[in-house]
Amino acid sequence: MMQASAIEHFAQCLLAARGARTPLALTACGDALPGNRADAYAIQAAAWRQMQGTRRPTAWKIGISPDSIVPVRAALPAVVPNQSRLRRNAFRVIGIEAEIAVRFGRALPPRPQPYAQSEVIAAIDSAYVAIEIVDTALADPSAAGPFLRLADSMLHGSFVLGERIAAWPDIVRQWHALTAHSHIDGHAVASGEGSHPLGDPLSQLAWWANAGATDWGGIQAGDLLTTGTWNGMHFAEAPRSFEARFTTAAGETLGAARVTFS
Repeated sequence: MMQASAIEHFAQCLLAARGARTPLALTACGDALPGNRADAYAIQAAAWRQMQGTRRPTAWKIGISPDSIVPVRAALPAVVPNQSRLRRNAFRVIGIEAEIAVRFGRALPPRPQPYAQSEVIAAIDSAYVAIEIVDTALADPSAAGPFLRLADSMLHGSFVLGERIAAWPDIVRQWHALTAHSHIDGHAVASGEGSHPLGDPLSQLAWWANAGATDWGGIQAGDLLTTGTWNGMHFAEAPRSFEARFTTAAGETLGAARVTFS
């Protein structure tokens, strides 16, 4: 485990690199690097405190990582509304992920008895099409390894909450038939039916309630959780717009999310 001072310093290095929009020189962060998930989560928490103080996160992302079958998570500092216009120069690199996010209508506090998957799904009151904007302080994220990527908030840049999916909760039985479409500047870059890498994007919810969220007080009413990309991560050097859209097997649009850049 990294020492507390090294964790705080590494978090400062990450935030400084992101603020300056320059690739992170790891040699500037001292000799200690995150060597496990505990280190990475400690760096995440330190960076959150340095940015947000004592405010509890209310939006999160979960996903999979090549180092383990156990999911990973990161807090999202801000949620921007659909059709927002963002400054392109606020990011060092810009990528798009098409996702589905859920909002919890009631709290699921930590308890000795694990929550069943059905209990966690029953606590959700709405679902949304979403865009995660990918950004990173790491010069070469693929070469950095899973713990550095996790420490860098799983390459999170920003989060766009799109249209509410009126078909919730019926879509729980239709994941295999949904198609996710990703567009950059009006051009399709990816489209895939039933393409979430886990098949069911909600399959990690029991882990989230019983482990992932517990060190932040568990799930609170109103919390948002985005559940991972459906069709990969796609980058653009100077994008003007991103759009994510989900359709049913019949071609009906479930909802969309859009963001523009200037």
